[in-house]
Amino acid sequence: MQLSPLQLLEYTFDGVSVVPVDGYKADPAFAPGLVFFPGKLAMSADTGLALLDEKEKYSDFGVKLTLRVGPKEDAQAPYNIQVSVRGIVRMHLTQVDGQAEERRVRALVNGASLLYGAVREMVSTITSRSAHGPLLLPSLNFQDLAKHQSERVEPAALPASSSPKRRAKAKPESEV
Repeated sequence: MQLSPLQLLEYTFDGVSVVPVDGYKADPAFAPGLVFFPGKLAMSADTGLALLDEKEKYSDFGVKLTLRVGPKEDAQAPYNIQVSVRGIVRMHLTQVDGQAEERRVRALVNGASLLYGAVREMVSTITSRSAHGPLLLPSLNFQDLAKHQSERVEPAALPASSSPKRRAKAKPESEV
């Protein structure tokens, strides 16, 4: 086991909305509390990435993920969900090796994956006490974001706790 070159430094939720769908009837083929059958869910996500700081051995990025989940048009799902979360990730790769683009792609793909894990947990926690019972969202793969590496990715706003005062307290590079 070893440390990942990508570290999630912090994350905050901008908004969490979990609304029970009126008239939803549970499918008796699926036990409550299991991952809801993804074929019945309409899922979409928006992501953003902004370079916050760049040093020789690492880069800090702001990553944003907004996830929307609801029933597909011809199916039922227990909840309509919209969650927006943003975080700061640090990508450790050396700039001297010309890895700036690789840093960016890894920060976006893996940063979105890390934030999605936080979203899954938040939705599971909220729905554990909601009208239609617990919902664990299916696992997702964000690898398709790597295909957009040549396109400009819309910058994510900084997390609220990333004020200039907080950033000034960051450890010097020699301590990282």
